[in-house]
Amino acid sequence: MPGSRNILQIDDLEEVELGQWGEAPFFCEPWINKAIVLQHLHSPALWSIFQLQDILGMSETFRRENPHDERINVPADPHHYWRYRMHLTLEELIKEAPFNEELKGYIVSCGR
Repeated sequence: MPGSRNILQIDDLEEVELGQWGEAPFFCEPWINKAIVLQHLHSPALWSIFQLQDILGMSETFRRENPHDERINVPADPHHYWRYRMHLTLEELIKEAPFNEELKGYIVSCGR
């Protein structure tokens, strides 16, 4: 990927995706989730709040293949209530040391 610029022109915004140049990918691959989480962690904002789907989506192992399974609700459907359920238990997630250490490393390196 070509280097990023510090200053963007308005005309350039349609070509920019997460500060990267090129077309936006069709699917939200793990590297995209990771880039979003890292951008938020590096922000000067006091809080960085994430949905579980974004955190778990950073991992090929934990992300769900079907993006519709990650959806919390469908606003246009009054009968589709908030039905998201994490597809692994907290006990299973706690045992995933490589994933947890990677996430912890991001948080620490961002000074949070």
